Amino acid sequence: KKNKSEKGKYARRHLNPATGNVAYLRKRTEHAMNVTQGATKITSDSKKVDRRTFHWLIDAWAFSDQPDAVDRAHGLLCRMEDMQMRADPTVVQNIRPNVRSYTKVINAIARSKHIDAGDRAEKLLHRMEQLYAKGINRDAKPNFYTYTAVLDAYAGCGKAGAALKAELLNERMHSLYLMQKDDIRPTARTFTSVIDAWAKSGEPGAAQHAETCLIRMEQLYKEGNVDVKPNTFHFNSVIHAWAREGSAQRSQQILERMEQAYERTKDDNIQPTTISYNAVIDAWARSGDAYRAEEVLRHMEKVQNERVKPNVRSYNAVLNAWAKSFDPESAIKAEGILDFMERQFLSNGNKDVQPDSTSFSTVINAWARSNKQNKAGRAHNILRHMKDLHKNGNTNVRPNAIVYNAVMNACAFTQGDVLESSRAMEIANSVLKELSDSPDYGNPDQITYGTFLKVCSNQMPQCDSREQIVTQVFRKCAKEGQVGQLVLQQLRTLGVYDTLIGDDDRRIPSQWCRNVVEGKIRRKRTFFKDKRE
Repeated sequence: KKNKSEKGKYARRHLNPATGNVAYLRKRTEHAMNVTQGATKITSDSKKVDRRTFHWLIDAWAFSDQPDAVDRAHGLLCRMEDMQMRADPTVVQNIRPNVRSYTKVINAIARSKHIDAGDRAEKLLHRMEQLYAKGINRDAKPNFYTYTAVLDAYAGCGKAGAALKAELLNERMHSLYLMQKDDIRPTARTFTSVIDAWAKSGEPGAAQHAETCLIRMEQLYKEGNVDVKPNTFHFNSVIHAWAREGSAQRSQQILERMEQAYERTKDDNIQPTTISYNAVIDAWARSGDAYRAEEVLRHMEKVQNERVKPNVRSYNAVLNAWAKSFDPESAIKAEGILDFMERQFLSNGNKDVQPDSTSFSTVINAWARSNKQNKAGRAHNILRHMKDLHKNGNTNVRPNAIVYNAVMNACAFTQGDVLESSRAMEIANSVLKELSDSPDYGNPDQITYGTFLKVCSNQMPQCDSREQIVTQVFRKCAKEGQVGQLVLQQLRTLGVYDTLIGDDDRRIPSQWCRNVVEGKIRRKRTFFKDKRE
């Protein structure tokens, strides 16, 4: 749900026709600038160009998402200041920029999220303060919304040191209020920006700073500032901050503080939510402690209420923790959780816990990492189950190349006797053929081919048959333009690099590599392709 401020911004954006039509906005801006160039009267073609005109244009630029939006908005403000100095004194009141004029430009700066947005916004704030203090423009006195816009600019810019500047500005608001020099003071809204700035900064000690801000809020609230009362969002931001720093223990301590405060006061504003618990589960998962991650999940199931309901993300985080765990039973535990999710959905119709493709692929990865016998078979069974669900209409579990590659990886690292190796090789062949023949599930990529070659290396003895299979698969890989680094690496391991490539890497035809996408970009492309389809 949108709060009152957000609703106002949403309404302004969608009621202003210039926001959705950039060409129209540029035309209107150019017209306003042209007719006011050197003007001493504030009229044009019998249509008044006044403060409202400029505000309308500045607002439109602020929400336009154009790269030059800030410069355009600032240019309009400068024209207002210029006209104030030159205009007929009888009409100057109608064009002089006021606190809203400056605040709108600061909002445009904040929305740009430019690296220097915070510094630029505070520079304009100081200019307002000077104009007011010197009596040049008494209408330019900054108000609460001005300071909040500057804090938002610091929170969104991502520049090193921005979070500290936001915190100092927030404290400055408090000092001005105590000296009775202003009627503004910090609120939960201003602390939201400061805590958010620290939580997202990634700077050393950021989580401790975020928690200190939370403690400061509690202190000011006890001193009588009712507008600074902490809420669930503030606690959740601090939990996320500690999670990003890798301190799952501190994340859980903040969650426990929330639980205790809620039990003591029954105040819904500080009641933990699903987001609170998921953040702590994520923190334990990242730390590699699958037991603690699942412990939080089980606790979450016990306290379940309208605001706390385990969802697929909760379970997927625990699945991920088990998939990365070194526990010898991790794959079995992960598959047990997946089975529980399916039972919950089938018996209760609870769509919140219905497994998605991430759930299944994570359990497949758990089997690929395990040392259990028949892990390739267990991974392949999960893939086949995904295919059955997808064919029956469940579009959330459509297998893709990443899932097939995970099964292939289980085959590559299968350990056991000759029968186990033969079964792994058989599954790898089946998986490669399925992916090649099923365009609905994607196409083999360089990881698919590279991992298949690794299966050949690990599961087949050196012989003519292996060399024939490797040669045949490599030719198909080259034809599809998927000769990436993993493929080349496996050819060296198999001892056929010189035979198939030669002794000069520069001789590799560019056509062989034309479709190779490496690393995170490859994973992102696959992810977003699945989302679109």
